[in-house]
Amino acid sequence: MLCSRENCTGCFACYNICPREAITMEEDEYGYIYPIINNDKCINCKLCEKSCPSLNKINLKYPIKCYAARTKDEAILKKSTSGGIATLLAQKIIENGGVVYGAAYNDKCEVNHIRIDDINELDRLQGSKYVHSYIKDAFQSVKKDLLTSKNVLFIGTPCQVAGLRKYLVKKYDNLYTVDIICHGVPSQKFLKEEVKRLNNDSLNIDRVNFRDKEFNCYTFSIVKNKKNIYSQSWNENPYFYTFMDSITYRENCYNCLYAKPERVSDITIGDFWGLKYDSIFYNDREKGVSVVLIITDRGNKLIDLIKSQINIEEREIDEAINGNTQLRQPSKRSKYVDKFKLIYKKNNFFYETYRKTCKKHLLKEKIKSIYIVKYLLKYKRGK
Repeated sequence: MLCSRENCTGCFACYNICPREAITMEEDEYGYIYPIINNDKCINCKLCEKSCPSLNKINLKYPIKCYAARTKDEAILKKSTSGGIATLLAQKIIENGGVVYGAAYNDKCEVNHIRIDDINELDRLQGSKYVHSYIKDAFQSVKKDLLTSKNVLFIGTPCQVAGLRKYLVKKYDNLYTVDIICHGVPSQKFLKEEVKRLNNDSLNIDRVNFRDKEFNCYTFSIVKNKKNIYSQSWNENPYFYTFMDSITYRENCYNCLYAKPERVSDITIGDFWGLKYDSIFYNDREKGVSVVLIITDRGNKLIDLIKSQINIEEREIDEAINGNTQLRQPSKRSKYVDKFKLIYKKNNFFYETYRKTCKKHLLKEKIKSIYIVKYLLKYKRGK
């Protein structure tokens, strides 16, 4: 290990920079990944330590502008988590001969950062993925693209952007970075267990969707062959509920260095929570509205590229910060974290661990269901 487990973000910077391939990223018993150093291969060059964003200072900057924005393209908006801004930025970069890196599912229900240079592939990057995305060797690929003078757009969590910047060392004029406002990341092991439980013990799916734009709600939906084969509201699904209750995040997420107004990227995007009534988007905000925090002049240039394709209005920076807790502080560590880990370590089964850890929540949901059934029966008799 380099930094402590409490601070390691699993950003893969050390893995990518090691000249001897002496570092592997390995899962612990909960599925959280950490770097392991093979001392037989290590030449003690210290590059891994120098590249670690948890061991070295990261330059953060306060936003220079704030926008509320939404794409004019209804097809993009329907597939996007909020206002579709990330997709438009990615489109523009590719149209101009550049490449985009972002999180996508593969055919094994794994979420990895991949390279996209074809607009037709961009739908793989759309939608929220409430799980830790593995960078693998993407940083090395980013550097190769940068050295060939391609424009590169990298989209990820703040700690992933920080890892990329430390790995690259120098600044590149053709690199653009966008970070997503992040609450925390559960392990892929937990997600895979839940998918297998609900999909006949198989991981053969297209993706998991966590938002339903049609009904404006949070759901855990499994998509296979481009069709929803399972859907459940967030408070009924074990994986989604434990995510929302901050039970299953990596330990570093509870003391995140980037959950503050000062940001690490050129642009920060997310849902515009706390949008005030005088906004042009207020009355139809359920369609999705992105907050766009411009952090650097490069971020300003980037958003200028798509202004003709979006509805946009400038807002006060404080409005965005006050409306989103993750722009002020990290997620609070749930009181159930230690209990969850202890039970999971004994039985190594996510669903049973959820049932034993969240008994009060399950009881509340059962009582709620009983009241709903009684109300529906009474309503039916009344008709």
